[in-house]
Amino acid sequence: MKSFAAFESRTIVRATLVMDTALSVGARLSAEPVGTDAPVMRDGHDRPFVPGSSIKGLLRAEAEGWLRALPATAGLRACDPLGKPCVPRQTRDELAREAQRDEERLSAALWERSCTICRLFGSPWLASRLLFRDAPLRNADRLAVVTQIRDGVGIDRDLGAARSGIKYDFEVVIPGAEFGIEILGENLDDWEVGLLVALLRVWETGQLALGGKRTRGPGWGRLRDLEVLRAERSELLDYLLDGRLRPLPSTQLDACVAAFRNAATSAGGPHA
Repeated sequence: MKSFAAFESRTIVRATLVMDTALSVGARLSAEPVGTDAPVMRDGHDRPFVPGSSIKGLLRAEAEGWLRALPATAGLRACDPLGKPCVPRQTRDELAREAQRDEERLSAALWERSCTICRLFGSPWLASRLLFRDAPLRNADRLAVVTQIRDGVGIDRDLGAARSGIKYDFEVVIPGAEFGIEILGENLDDWEVGLLVALLRVWETGQLALGGKRTRGPGWGRLRDLEVLRAERSELLDYLLDGRLRPLPSTQLDACVAAFRNAATSAGGPHA
């Protein structure tokens, strides 16, 4: 069972997200009296940013789709947290009663019953071992304007035309915006690093869309300058005292992806 009780490794992934199209990551309401219906998220300095939760949700949903497409004999699996979770509340409560306030025993039982995705991205009962930082806008000074307002209308599904009385507008960050992505992984096995790298390599090719209104065009971009750094247990003092992290070369990243392939095709795999 993986836990946070002892330092085994720390993996940090950094990349730059370059938007090919506009980006719609909206706040709920504008604070301005005549503001847009759906403004973009802004930090305390009024600069747009991408919430870490949006990045996590994108990668988790993609990983779930991959694992659900594997054969039933595959070593990795993904539950449906909104439908049939791997550990429903009733099961969790039963395990808690059996553990008799033994937190270590309860944690082990929850881990044993949790799917691959919940073990990595977290669940109501397990903390995520992947932490996603908010992604700040990196090139605001090189953009003529940072955001723009677009119009939208509600479509009548029967008529296939604009429906009367449902017009709105929304704010987007313009194409060409660059955001700094950073992901921190705690105590990841090589195959888990491989899964994360495989997901990000798909994003490098521009096949993943982020944010809202993706079916209408916004949200498409690609990663560049992807780097993965790591500190193992034997390197703990160098990391703590000097902040030293070891960059993983492409050959080692390829080996991690191969480890993920092996885990996905071996019967039982990490769940054996």
